[in-house]
Amino acid sequence: MAKEKNANLSSEDTKKNSILNAAMAEFTKGYEKTSTDVIVKTAGVSKGLLFHYFGSKKELFLYAYEYALHTVIVEFYDLINFDERDFLERWKQIALLKMDLMQKHPMIFSFIAYASFPDSDEVKGKILEQREKFTIDAYQRLFGNIDRSLFRDDVDVDTAISVIRFTIEGYAQKEANPDKSSEDYYNEYGRYLNDLDRYIRLFRTSFYK
Repeated sequence: MAKEKNANLSSEDTKKNSILNAAMAEFTKGYEKTSTDVIVKTAGVSKGLLFHYFGSKKELFLYAYEYALHTVIVEFYDLINFDERDFLERWKQIALLKMDLMQKHPMIFSFIAYASFPDSDEVKGKILEQREKFTIDAYQRLFGNIDRSLFRDDVDVDTAISVIRFTIEGYAQKEANPDKSSEDYYNEYGRYLNDLDRYIRLFRTSFYK
């Protein structure tokens, strides 16, 4: 991990923010192709300052990934209606919020889309670890208070939840592409929403009372 452990950056630390913004934009072109010379030139800082804050190109990449995920999930937590305890409605709510946040933070989402499929073995293992931990933590927070009584009495709720989760996550993975930008995903918003609605209707018929 980078020298600076805390992913909550001070708004006053403009130089560090400038480095992160420049780094996320450059890294979408490919980890191996990205030069720290270009990053510092874009950020308007010295290379010494970049290494002072982040230690190395690898640590900068990993920090930027953690920061991007943190930024997104904090906004999810702020915007999601946790009073809506219907598991299927919560999934739909998340999908809609994701599209809104992609429009608000296109550069961050473009970086996350690339970083989730890193082209370098130097960072791939660590990114997979970070992504797995993030997914587990976020899932527990986002779905910890669902109303299990909505499911039919003859349905094993945990199994049904797993089927729903794996189906929707499998769909997302199938649609995910490191060559797509956040704009590409937004442009296909209607198709994604229609597909999601079809899945939700099927699950509601199959598993709910």
